[in-house]
Amino acid sequence: MGPVRPSSARVKRGRHDAERIELPNDLNALFPYIMKGRNDSIAYYPITIEVDNLLEYIERKAGTDEAITFFQAILLALTKILRQRPWLNRYIIGRRLYQRHDVVLGFIARRALTEDSHETNVLVRIQPEDSRRQAIDKITGRIREAKAGSAKADDKVISALMRLPRSLLRVVVKLLELWDFYVDTPSFLRGVDPLHCSAYLANVGSVGLGAPYHHLFEWGTCSLFITIGRIEPKVCVGPDGQPTVRRAVDLKIALDERIADGFYDARSLELFTQYLSHPELLEEL
Repeated sequence: MGPVRPSSARVKRGRHDAERIELPNDLNALFPYIMKGRNDSIAYYPITIEVDNLLEYIERKAGTDEAITFFQAILLALTKILRQRPWLNRYIIGRRLYQRHDVVLGFIARRALTEDSHETNVLVRIQPEDSRRQAIDKITGRIREAKAGSAKADDKVISALMRLPRSLLRVVVKLLELWDFYVDTPSFLRGVDPLHCSAYLANVGSVGLGAPYHHLFEWGTCSLFITIGRIEPKVCVGPDGQPTVRRAVDLKIALDERIADGFYDARSLELFTQYLSHPELLEEL
């Protein structure tokens, strides 16, 4: 099916993190009613990226002011794509389409690489004026905070909710969902709930797994979910057209197809792959 295409007109009333986009008077405007949830509207895109250049780049930059990790490079490439291809930084809620002001990335941080270690969510907001260095500092700072072990705002909210009896908790969650649907994100969840984000990433490759396909969440406003597999040798076509072995990583991308069409998605993913294959392009956000 095609995208929900915006018209050039804007509606004044938006949400705290986005402006509302007025929909054209055609079939696309019905998509939020026909495909009511994100998992009714999900499109999956598997991509494989050769990372030899990226890993060599990371090694060259190690120990300098421009040092960067593999996961940070993926976050920077995604940030650049969401800035350059803004339709991917949209969401539908309340049957309405919204354009985010900032790039907001969510992911899991494990406090230690052990089976019984605690996982915690990280939420990073990268604003339009932020440079590469500022973006990396924000990412590093939020990960450091998450691994420190002290309770974060989202942990405190979850802890408070889980003290409620099950029957009351069901009512509270439903009321919060309705408020988010009809009004806006409740103020105490803003900047706290990791599922109110542009994209959520799961780096399962860091624990030696291949990338699985992942669903989208009906809760929140996340329209894009990316799983990152382990780096492993793969047979690829070399510059001379002959098979060669290169290090590569599989990414599985789940996307709400109501926010953009397949052509727009394909072009965006081509750029995403290009940025990770030629990491010098990430030096300017």
